[in-house]
Amino acid sequence: GVIDPVGTAEQVRQRLRELSGLMRPGIPGEELGVVQPGEAGGAEIVVPGAPGEGSPGDLTLVTLMLRGREVAEACLAIIRDRTGDASVTYHATEPKGGAELRWDAATLGWLTAEKVPHKKLEQHARWMAGWLWLRDQQTQLRSAAFTDPLTGAWNRRYFDRFLGSAIEQARNSRRSFTLMVFDIDDFKQYNDKFGHEAGDEILTETVRLLRSCIRPTDRVCRIGGDEFAVIFHDPEGPRQEGSKPPESVAEIAQRFQKQIGEHTFPKLAGSPSTLTISGGLATFPWDGSTPEELLARADQLALRSKRQGKNVLTFGPGSQRAEQ
Repeated sequence: GVIDPVGTAEQVRQRLRELSGLMRPGIPGEELGVVQPGEAGGAEIVVPGAPGEGSPGDLTLVTLMLRGREVAEACLAIIRDRTGDASVTYHATEPKGGAELRWDAATLGWLTAEKVPHKKLEQHARWMAGWLWLRDQQTQLRSAAFTDPLTGAWNRRYFDRFLGSAIEQARNSRRSFTLMVFDIDDFKQYNDKFGHEAGDEILTETVRLLRSCIRPTDRVCRIGGDEFAVIFHDPEGPRQEGSKPPESVAEIAQRFQKQIGEHTFPKLAGSPSTLTISGGLATFPWDGSTPEELLARADQLALRSKRQGKNVLTFGPGSQRAEQ
């Protein structure tokens, strides 16, 4: 692996973790899926292997889980190491002679091995099933903690954590990224006139339309009632020095603004007006070097948009500089 000569100590540690297979690269908590397993079980888990063998491997699994990472591959690596059989394989569908990964009524897969006796393999399967079950429970808890239940967007808790991580990563890699803050113009009037169901539809459709415009690495967060934030986060950046991303942040934001204005909201039938948004875009590091500074600047620019007559996006000087 290659590390920049001026890289930080944490970058070195991160690269070593990736090379050792203990974790995947990325930002903690970047993606949180939802899994719906059966009811939790309370049976004892037998940890296969000689006394003391489990500690280092289990510590690895705990670390992965706390970082929101997948543990299945690490479980397999530990089982292969403990049994000395590199042929141990995980299967999502039942193979002939496989050992079931079962936790109460939930089947989480099967294990097969060429050299490990079936009885011994069942013990390892039971141990791995416990970790996969714990992974599923932790995933659900993380999802509930970091997502908005109405719109499915990330919530304010996630926004605060991710923005700090994004700034740190951008600072270490010497690149920029843009934060957009916006709200729906006159949302309260629509909510009062057409009811809360219409208001909910506006919010959920706003997130859906926005997700159709942004890039996979960008983050949509609901940080207030009708206030949203988008972190335009591209950890890869331009592929060649001096080149531009395939789509600029300005183009993405303006396309979303246009889509909102043209979209038909079924529960607003009979309303002669169309929805509009107003927002501000601030770019690290020129418009702010900390999460607080960047958010405050984006808020100031969003307020300026409101004062200019709404349906306006105001770009900070840093946003324009990042597009050059």
